[in-house]
Amino acid sequence: MLGRNVHYVTATRPVDSRRCIDEHLRISASSRRGSMSAIHTLGWTLMHSLWQCALAAAGLAALLTVVPARAARSRYALSVATLLLMVALPLATGLRMGSGPTWTDIGAHAFTTRMRAAVEPALPWAVALWLGGVLLLSARLASGLLATWRLAIAGTRPVPEAWRQALARLATRLRVSRPVRLVASALIRVPAVIGWWRPVILIPVSVLTGSGLTPLQLDALLAHELAHVRRHDYLVNLLQSMIETLLFYHPAAWWVSARVREEREHCCDDLAVAACGDARVYATALLGMEQLRGAPPLAVAASGGSLVGRVRRLLLPAAGDAFPRWRAGVLGVGLALAVVIGGGWGPPRSGPVAVDSLIALATRSHDPEVRHNAVKELRRARDARTRATLIALARSDPDDDVRDEAVESLGAAFPDAQTVRVLAAIARRDPNEQVMREAVETLGRMKNSAGLPVVIDIARTHPDPTVRREAVKSIRDEAPRAAAVLVLREIARRDRDPDVHRKAVRALAKVASVSSAAGGSRPAPPASRGA
Repeated sequence: MLGRNVHYVTATRPVDSRRCIDEHLRISASSRRGSMSAIHTLGWTLMHSLWQCALAAAGLAALLTVVPARAARSRYALSVATLLLMVALPLATGLRMGSGPTWTDIGAHAFTTRMRAAVEPALPWAVALWLGGVLLLSARLASGLLATWRLAIAGTRPVPEAWRQALARLATRLRVSRPVRLVASALIRVPAVIGWWRPVILIPVSVLTGSGLTPLQLDALLAHELAHVRRHDYLVNLLQSMIETLLFYHPAAWWVSARVREEREHCCDDLAVAACGDARVYATALLGMEQLRGAPPLAVAASGGSLVGRVRRLLLPAAGDAFPRWRAGVLGVGLALAVVIGGGWGPPRSGPVAVDSLIALATRSHDPEVRHNAVKELRRARDARTRATLIALARSDPDDDVRDEAVESLGAAFPDAQTVRVLAAIARRDPNEQVMREAVETLGRMKNSAGLPVVIDIARTHPDPTVRREAVKSIRDEAPRAAAVLVLREIARRDRDPDVHRKAVRALAKVASVSSAAGGSRPAPPASRGA
């Protein structure tokens, strides 16, 4: 009996082993199918997010042209809602795809069968790249978070009692009920808020030792930081950074995120102005903080956003309200600024203050982009201070792009003999070729052909062939036809640079053909160097 039992067990063991192997293979295959299904679901989710996020951003752009610039809270709410929608739409798509066996049917709505066959092999690579990007940016986010928290501990010292009293007074005025700690830090250069549950306001030590700001201006900056605390902006900023990490591959997500940060600063600006009672005082404080710029990435600070746009918005509120954005789209604010500065409309003191602020930004900011934007706005003002500022920047600003913009703005705002002399000198002596070419082009475009004699002389005598070619182009486009033919023929005969010669010959042919079409006369033959 025992022998038979042993024989039975031995005989059935291979059958059990085969069953175990088959079951293991079925489980492995099922696991692989589930893994591939998850990868394809995530891949198609990423594909669909491309058009979903783009559509959401386009909707926000349309809404922001309707909502006035002064309605910062509404614009902020719309921007935040759009950013959340850009996460919710792909998430809903992924959940729907993964909930049943017909997930591939979702792709058929957006892609033909042939396109799906071409896209699907690339989905695992797309998922791998996305995961790699998320991991890298998550590590950077965690590193930034740790660095930000260290700022609240390292290099800090208590502030004087007067500062704590001012903070308590402003917190009461802004209805901030949570306890807020105020410390001075040697590691930052602008005020910033760190933390949400137990927020800490950091102010630079340089502000205590002498920043040139008045007590009212310092109160305004503290009010701005308390506004961030009241609005829970640190927490929102952290969540926003997480969304940026997930949607790092989509330019529309970064654009919407930038709108969130911009409108957040506008909301806090409005609260700070309401607390201190004077927009000009607060705007001047912002300009002072521009000299101390450099906040940690995850802190929320008074220097955030577009400084030129913030100052303009603060100092010209009536212009933005009187000229609704829906009538002129995105250009409404710029046109309103032109009316206020150039024509004297709006509040009696806003125009001069705005010009003063733009001049201060253009001449004192350490950020070339801020200077460039300020110079671009200054072309709307036409007074002696603006002229002197543009001339100085066109001659000596260390940044090539700022000089280039100053040259163009100077010619557009002041097309007279003094500007011709300044631009002529720049066209001959500026160290940057592009700035010299811009000076030549601006001279050619000036009203009443005021700069054309200089352009003709540059085309004949300038040592740089590239600048001479630019002068030839300006003569072709701007000079009277008869004069253009004579000058271009001379340059085509005498200039020894082959590129300038070809440019002059082609320009001469074009001018002559235009003359023929307009007057019916036979075109003059193009000149050659042997003539």
